[in-house]
Amino acid sequence: MANYYPSKSDVLPPYEHPPKWIPHEERIHNKNYNNDLQMFLPRTVVLKRLKASDTLGFNIRGGKEHNFAFFVSKVMPDSEASKLGIQEGDQIVQVNGIDFDTLDHSEAVKVLKFSTTIVMVVRYFPFGYQRTYDRMDHHTQAAPP
Repeated sequence: MANYYPSKSDVLPPYEHPPKWIPHEERIHNKNYNNDLQMFLPRTVVLKRLKASDTLGFNIRGGKEHNFAFFVSKVMPDSEASKLGIQEGDQIVQVNGIDFDTLDHSEAVKVLKFSTTIVMVVRYFPFGYQRTYDRMDHHTQAAPP
């Protein structure tokens, strides 16, 4: 069996410090100690617009060509999307019955932009969302000067 020697392109992810210690009775109010798994379950959100040209109220990142799922990357304050509870880090699983796991970015934008009623299945998945940035940082660091 050949020995494996790490190369310069092998980069470990940055170390994540554990959250600071908080007394048990205060943990329910701290997002780092929240054990409520309901927030991570898929949920259906129905976003209605008067015209297809009206803003969605959020931005997305991801796509098949980037090898990761679609995520909400920004939600405009006071938008309908914000009022419905759509948040940064939500993974878009399905829109109007179309699975988003096989679409490229431009196809996903078309599905979202050309409908006035958008029925979305989303789930809050901050780990997967953060990985989209980690991959981009890794590709940027690994690129030759």
